[in-house]
Amino acid sequence: MSSLPFSTKFTYSLGQLSWAAKDTSFHYFLFFYYTQFLGLSASLAGLAALLALIADGISDPIIGQVSDNWRGGKWGRRHPFMAMAIIPFPLFLVAIFNPPEGLSQSLLFAWYLTNAIVIRTFLTLFTVPHLALGAELSEDYEERTSIATFRNLMGYTGGLSIQVIAWFVLIPAATAAGMAANGYRNVGFVAAGVAVLGMVAAFLGTRDRIKHLAKTSEAQQARPWYYAFSDVMAMLKNHSARVYLGANLVLVTAVGVSNTMLLHVNNFFYGFSPQQTGIFMLCIFLCLLPAGWLAKHCVRLFGKERGVILLICCMAPIGPIPILAHLYGLTPPSGSTGLLIVVCSFIVLHQSFYIANINIAGGMVPDIADEMALKSGMRQEGIINSGMMLAQKMTFGLGAFFAGIAIDFAGFEGVTDVSQVTDTMLTRLAWVYGPGLMFISLLVALIYSRYKLSRSRLDDVRRQLATVPS
Repeated sequence: MSSLPFSTKFTYSLGQLSWAAKDTSFHYFLFFYYTQFLGLSASLAGLAALLALIADGISDPIIGQVSDNWRGGKWGRRHPFMAMAIIPFPLFLVAIFNPPEGLSQSLLFAWYLTNAIVIRTFLTLFTVPHLALGAELSEDYEERTSIATFRNLMGYTGGLSIQVIAWFVLIPAATAAGMAANGYRNVGFVAAGVAVLGMVAAFLGTRDRIKHLAKTSEAQQARPWYYAFSDVMAMLKNHSARVYLGANLVLVTAVGVSNTMLLHVNNFFYGFSPQQTGIFMLCIFLCLLPAGWLAKHCVRLFGKERGVILLICCMAPIGPIPILAHLYGLTPPSGSTGLLIVVCSFIVLHQSFYIANINIAGGMVPDIADEMALKSGMRQEGIINSGMMLAQKMTFGLGAFFAGIAIDFAGFEGVTDVSQVTDTMLTRLAWVYGPGLMFISLLVALIYSRYKLSRSRLDDVRRQLATVPS
């Protein structure tokens, strides 16, 4: 397969806007909106997030398995499923941000849970085939990381764009009008629009690659959908897949805690205004190009397996520095421009290493798919990505659940203003968000030290695959 054109990488990567739209709206706005404005208990909101992810996880392997075994034809194995999600996904994304007025705790919980399940299911219908498509676009060791980097770059760009619009336009305008909740409601409309744009572009922009993609055998096509979960279990027999999955389970749990607590930290611990939070989010843009450079050169110099360990070990100690420094009075005062500059400086460093890590990790999945294909004789990029997504969703939900418990334990339920916050609340928040997340990150590096699928091993796998009759 020849080198992938830039136009294909670009349009393919736009599909990540759908994931970014859901992640940004759910992780940074939905939880805060439901708990601080609609009055849903943080523990119930965390439980709804966890249950929605578990329910959604059932669909992941099924969609992955059916997509892998699809007969294809003119539209291939991936594109028909991507098309099915383009209309319903954004409609339900709008709905979850606009519940009927006057709902009780139980009905509000039900609205949150039901819509979250539907949103996640349709996103899975698009994302699992989309990720599998990315794994099939190239056989080159370094270009696979490049594809993952493009995808992550577009995902971050879309997510940050939504946040900039929210923090600089929607929320300030609504707050000035005395209707702050409306700013959060409108996030759903913006996120839905971004998602539609990316989904349509990815679907149309990659059609010309269908004829170049791997085809399934008649034996694989005959495999029924209910083999999905047994195929996921078979995936776990592969050592590389187990290590990759274990590392990502721990990392995603930490990300779930971090993202869910972020607005509480920015609003109540650092005392940032909505505009300052917008600047905080905007500074992530500064990380994207350095992260791409770091990922590319780490893979070239150290290989993927050592590159991720190096990046995590650089990232982990940076996270607690600004939050502990502020807790013990070593930074400018809360809400000040000086504090914003200090925090953003550390965030740029931390996120450059983090994003580079996930760029490399994204390029590992196609390598694992090759190793598994050598043993099974089947191309199962869909089932591999769906198995990874299943575990990641459950652990992110676990992270959100733990974050809800931590927020309730710290005493933030019903708090809407910095004047209501006590020193004890801030101390509890800081130690969870700082050192707690650092130690979890270092555990990820320890798990990755068991990963053995090096460049030379993959070259050997690909040579053996080339001798297998198609």
